[in-house]
Amino acid sequence: MRRSLTRYIFRRGLQSIFLVWLATLIGFTVYQLAPGGPLQFLDDNPKRTSADYDRLAQMYGLERPTLVQYLAWLTGEDWFAVLPNGLAWQSGRCISNADKCGRGILRLDFGRSFYFKGESVIGLIAQRIPATFLLGASSLAIAVVVGVPAGIYAALNRGRLPDHIIRFATVLVNTVPEWWIGLLLLIFLGGYLGLVPLGGMQTIGDGSLPDRLHHLILPAVVGAVGGWISTSRIIRFEILEVLNQDYVRTARAKGLSRRVVIVRHVLRNALLPFVTGLSGIFLLFLSGSILFELVFSWPGMGRLAVTAINSRDYPVMMGLFVISSFLGILGVLMVDILYSFVDPRVKYEL
Repeated sequence: MRRSLTRYIFRRGLQSIFLVWLATLIGFTVYQLAPGGPLQFLDDNPKRTSADYDRLAQMYGLERPTLVQYLAWLTGEDWFAVLPNGLAWQSGRCISNADKCGRGILRLDFGRSFYFKGESVIGLIAQRIPATFLLGASSLAIAVVVGVPAGIYAALNRGRLPDHIIRFATVLVNTVPEWWIGLLLLIFLGGYLGLVPLGGMQTIGDGSLPDRLHHLILPAVVGAVGGWISTSRIIRFEILEVLNQDYVRTARAKGLSRRVVIVRHVLRNALLPFVTGLSGIFLLFLSGSILFELVFSWPGMGRLAVTAINSRDYPVMMGLFVISSFLGILGVLMVDILYSFVDPRVKYEL
């Protein structure tokens, strides 16, 4: 089992590397085809001239062929110098100052931001990843804590009043956009009652754990709404499916108590599909955090992405795309490995 699992991890690791490279290729192509180009931010400056466009295009190497730009972004520009006519392929920025020569995303150098006055892209993203993960993980935890018991309780009381109430609540809440619920709660609880902060991750000058939790509670609860609805539905459906299996009837026929049957036979098998879907649910929280971060002024990757898109900050957009793709692929791989421990019947073979 251990050897086959090791081989499976190695094989999936190679597949993941290929998928990450494919994501970089697709992302770079899409951004190249986008209208406007990375120098469109100059249009907001009334003092711009055509010479400014030409100077910046030469500095960042935007006048070069698309393939050369992709290779420079992927592997770095410093290796061009060792090739014949290598200087012709380097950006003017790299030629004038070797310290500013891009090293490529393979060495975790995503370049410098256009909008944030030359700040490192990886530094900007690294500052905001913890906030996004904190919000996503908190929302996921609340969704699981609320959704799993609700789904179990609804399934075990199928057709009764608790089941109808839970199902009606999930349908009712699901018809309203989550960001709209968050906006209403923010106005009512924060604006009128003053029970929660109006935005941000911490109070300026404070930053203590109680203060951070005070800022986190409302965004996390609102972000968990869609998660606990999906979780309760999945758990309810799977439990009802397992209750009709032959091995459950056999366990009952042996005289086992209802509690033992539910805990040992029903829940264990009903939770397997939910475990496999955890990666997708968590990625959904991360991708959906853009709206919540805007509503609650949360300083995460979502707000950074919106700022980069509005300002046409291509290096930041590309960095966010690659890192998000990598995290998604890594999450799927981790859940596949976790599935083998949850269900010993799973065997991984080459």
